[in-house]
Amino acid sequence: MPGGESSLKKLIEITNHSDDISLDMDFGPGITNQKAFIIEDECIGCKKCIDACPIDAIHGASNLMHSVINDLCTGCELCVPPCPVDCIELVQVNENDSLTARNNSEEWFQNTIKLRQRRIKERSIVDQENNLKIGKEINKQLNNRSVDKEKNIRQLQRKILMDRINEDQDGAEFINNLMDKL
Repeated sequence: MPGGESSLKKLIEITNHSDDISLDMDFGPGITNQKAFIIEDECIGCKKCIDACPIDAIHGASNLMHSVINDLCTGCELCVPPCPVDCIELVQVNENDSLTARNNSEEWFQNTIKLRQRRIKERSIVDQENNLKIGKEINKQLNNRSVDKEKNIRQLQRKILMDRINEDQDGAEFINNLMDKL
């Protein structure tokens, strides 16, 4: 069973599961304590293993040799299938080294999550600040636009007078004289 007895105990603890659960070997044997090892002379620097590693335990640049960070590699084997030149081997390590790597990778993963959350929060703050700047600029433009109040008043007066002409045909001549003065 992947993870073995120690992972099962940790899952029981996390989920507060009270039932007695044991490993079912029908799902396969436990994974041995292992780590990935890149044969550097054969590595072509394709970065496929870097993309496949869930905990960023492989480093290197495109078209250059890659290496495994031993203190992070958990031996999950996800980097092996994508390698086009088959330069990644899994080597056995002792239980202590494997446990240290699992603990380090868990801490690394938690820190990565915190960093992503902080970046999302910072991006949100920047977006809010940008929206506030845009809103202030729009208000400034609205407040600073040149409005000919006299012209607007005259147009409004003409509209009112035209409405009165339609209502009172008897005073139309008087109202037309007023409109000519506006």
